Order: sequence, then C-alpha cells, then structure tokens
Amino acid sequence: MKNYNGLTVKGGRLINQLPNGVTGIQKAAQIKKEMKRQEKIAMMSEAMYQAEIRADLTEKLMER
Repeated sequence: MKNYNGLTVKGGRLINQLPNGVTGIQKAAQIKKEMKRQEKIAMMSEAMYQAEIRADLTEKLMER
C-alpha cells in the first residue's frame, strides 16, 4: 500500500482518504474573512499602543 498525500493505492485502486473538500469560492471567502480579522486585530493593537504612549507622555508632562 502506497500513500500519496492522503491518496492510497490499494490493490491497484486509488482510495481517497482526504477530508471533505472545500470549494475554491469557500476557501477564498475564508481567506478574505481571516485577512479582515487580522486587520482588525492590528488596528486595535496599534490603537492600544498609541493610547499607552499618550498616557505615559501625559503623566510625564504632569510631573513637571
């Protein structure tokens, strides 16, 4: 029995052991959704970073 990336040859027959496939449109939609999510995460982390810098700066200015 030989295995080729989830496809097995058994007795001269090709047996598909891959999980149920996802269409190209579904895959593209998943990728787009994940990209949008990553952009939101990056935007939120940048905003938190800038807020922290502003708070530190304000605190230093008040000490003077």
